[in-house]
Parts: sequence; structure tokens; C-alpha cells
Amino acid sequence: MKLPVIHILFRHEIKILARNKVFVSLFTLIILMLISSLWIGSSMLHKQEETIIKIRQSEAEMTDSLKTRIKRVEANQMTYPGFIWDDPTFAYNVARNEGPKYAVKHPFPLQALNVGQSDVQPFYYKVYINKKQYLTYESEIENSFLQFIGNFDFAFVVIYLFPLLIIVFSYNVLSSEKEQGTWVLLKTSNQSIAQMILWRIGIRYALFTLFFWAVVTPFLISQIGTGFLGTGNWFWLVAFVSLYFAFWFGMSFLVNSFSMSSNVNAMVLIFIWLFTGVIVPNLLQIGLNKAYPIPSRIDMLTEERNAINQYFEKDGRDLTKDVFSSPRTMIRQASIITPGMVYGYGVIVYKSQEIKDVATNVAEGKLYGQIRKQQQAIGRLKVLSPALMMQEELSALTGTHWEQFNRFSMDVDSFRKETQRFYYPKMAHENTYRTFNLQNVDAIPQSASRDYHGYSSIDLKQTFVTYVALILVALLMAYQRLLKAEK
Repeated sequence: MKLPVIHILFRHEIKILARNKVFVSLFTLIILMLISSLWIGSSMLHKQEETIIKIRQSEAEMTDSLKTRIKRVEANQMTYPGFIWDDPTFAYNVARNEGPKYAVKHPFPLQALNVGQSDVQPFYYKVYINKKQYLTYESEIENSFLQFIGNFDFAFVVIYLFPLLIIVFSYNVLSSEKEQGTWVLLKTSNQSIAQMILWRIGIRYALFTLFFWAVVTPFLISQIGTGFLGTGNWFWLVAFVSLYFAFWFGMSFLVNSFSMSSNVNAMVLIFIWLFTGVIVPNLLQIGLNKAYPIPSRIDMLTEERNAINQYFEKDGRDLTKDVFSSPRTMIRQASIITPGMVYGYGVIVYKSQEIKDVATNVAEGKLYGQIRKQQQAIGRLKVLSPALMMQEELSALTGTHWEQFNRFSMDVDSFRKETQRFYYPKMAHENTYRTFNLQNVDAIPQSASRDYHGYSSIDLKQTFVTYVALILVALLMAYQRLLKAEK
């Protein structure tokens, strides 16, 4: 194709699009919705960042308070004037009161583009030695469909609304020529119709995509800064979103090549959008729930409770008897709670918590084992839906995928065990249970704040190649059909 012809087609496309009032109105509306979704996503990001700042302030205040109270006790010859269960020199009291620290999943800046699991999964825990932090809320996560539909964010607008805009943008590239009577003229020209239609689709794709990123990038920079621009996550995100648009332009080109009317083209494309974007994910949700049923949170609590009851009926009863058989650890001495009682309860908590944790690990293993099987199945079957593929990749690239929250929850468990290893020796021995001092305060384990934006669990290259293959197949099939139509 000669360069002057490309210039002519480019100017022709600009005029057609500018005169299409329906498209201009719809495009303006969806761009406004896109900007709104970016603002909503960045607002949620800033809210989490503000919460994390408050968490750090609260931790600092609790640490200062603990040090101040320990200094007062030490200055008063180790006499605490208040309630014994608040005495900060008892390791058990510190572990219950000011000692617990927070584990935080810091939001990755690109989270502003995709809420993903961040609205149903906790991004921080206050980690205690004697309280298991459940990694699910009552609105349980059954599979990744919950991160696929339900949030008005950048991902929702791109995956659901922009395909409709692309359909309006390109559904009648060829059919309009026939309906306006210019098809015969095109066939008598010395230009290849297949090349002309392909160039028209390519020009519209380039205009659409360039304008999209020209709107998104500056607005995103204004909301979250420029730090994300140099990351591999941003590079892959731009590539996948651009490929997703190319897929829908390719589908429009393919449908146009069947020489149907504009109305039929629009209906076929909308059906493809509904089938791949809504029907297939719903069928996957139903099928995976049947194949890998997930135990409810009530079942988890029941299993743990049964294990704890079984413990206290046997070993726990003997332990309690042994701990409180000594006169110095009697629960009541003249109606006064003694230091020995605090020590005794520390031993009980230490020993019984080990049993509780084993029971909880068994219950959580069943829950997360099923969720992991669902996630792995979605990873294999997502090729059935380009929209689902897109959602999976966006979630991984923005740090809001289930795998990343699961990694965080496992790190929380590791941090909790570290905290237990710190407190248990201090509170479960008679010569250390009331020796908590300023040096111990400084040695309390701290959890490092991470953003968990790695995407190693997702095979991005495979998905990229899949998208490219789908687009090339659609373009080649359409091009071949148009070449035959020229004859």
C-alpha cells in the first residue's frame, strides 16, 4: 500500500469518527467512567496507605507507653500500683497488651488500577501469640470470580465497557460500505479491499489505544506519582491491555469479513462479548464449586473447637492441675490474684496454644487446599475467556491476586511463630516470667512491610503468546476471506 493512500485513509477515518455523534457521545461517557474508576481506585489506595500510617503511629505510641510503664515499675522497686494483669514486667501481660505487633501488606501503587482481592482480603493483621488470625472473613472467598466481577475500577471498565466501545467503533467498517453503495466502487478500484479494510482497522486501533493511554497515564501519575513507570509490572500491564484491545478489533475485523449487515455484525460481536465475558466465567464458577467444594468458616471453627475441647478433657486437665498444684500458683489466696497465677496462666496459654494451632492448621489446610485447586484450575482454563485471562494478569501485575494475599497470610503465620518463640520462654519459666525490661521491648519481633507485587506465579509470557496467537488467527482468517471476496 502506498503511503499517500494511508494518509487518505487516516484523514477519512478521522472525519468519519468525528461525524459519528453516537460514538463521540459514548466515547466521552466511557472516558469519564474510566477517569472515575481511576479516581476511585487511587482513593482506595490512599485510604489503605493512611491506615498503614495510623498503624505505625499506634505501634509507636504503644511501645512508648510500655517503656514508660516499665521504667515506673523499676523505679518503684518492682512494685506495680495497679491491677496485676496490667503489670508490664510480666511477659504474659506484655504479650496480651502492648506487645502484639502488626503485619502489613503494603499496597503496590498499581493497585489503583485493580481492586482485585484487596477489598475482601485483609491487608494487615495484629499478631497475637494466643489468637489465631483467621485469613478469611465471613464473606468467604470461594474462587477468583469474586475478583473478576463486582468492583468499579480500571479493570472493570477496560474488561467490560471498552469492548463495547470497540464494537461501536468497528462493527461496520466493511458493512457500511455495502449499505452506503460504495462497495462496488471499491471493487473496481486498483486497491486491495482486504488491505484497505485491514488498514482502516489498524488506524482505528492505533487511534483508540494511543488516546486511551494518553488519558490514563497522566491522570494516574497525578494520583499516585511516577514510581510505577519504571517497573516491569507497568510494562506488562500496558502490553496486555493493548493486546486486549487488539483482540476485540481483530474480532470485529473477522466478523466484518463475513459480509453481514451492520445490525447482524453488532449482535454477533455483543454475543461474543457476553459469552466470553459473562457466561464462561459463570460456568467456570459453578463447575469449580462442584469439583472443589470449599468448607465453610463454621466448619473451620467447629474443627478447632472440637480439638480444643478434646485437649482440655485430657492433657489440658492434667496440665492445669500440675500448674496450679503449687501453693505459689493457687488461683486465690485470700481473694487476691497472685503473681503465681499470672505465671500459671502463661504456662497454660503456651501449652494449649500449640494444640490450638495444630487444629487450626488442619482446618485451614482443607480450606486453602480447595481454594488453591480452584485457582490452579482457573489458571489452566482461563484461555477459554480472554476477559478472564485479562483479569488474572491485571490482578497479578497490580499486586491484588489471591496468590499474593495467600503469600502474605503465610508470612503472617511465620511472623506469629516468631513472636511466640520470643514470648514463650519468657512467660513459661518461673525465673523469667516477671523480668520483662526495656531491652526486651526493643527486641520484640517486628514484621517488615512488603507490597507483594511479584508475579512469578502467573505465566505472563504464555498468556501473551496466547493473546498474540488469537489476534493473528482472527486477522489472517478475515484477510483471507476478504481476498476471496475481491475475486
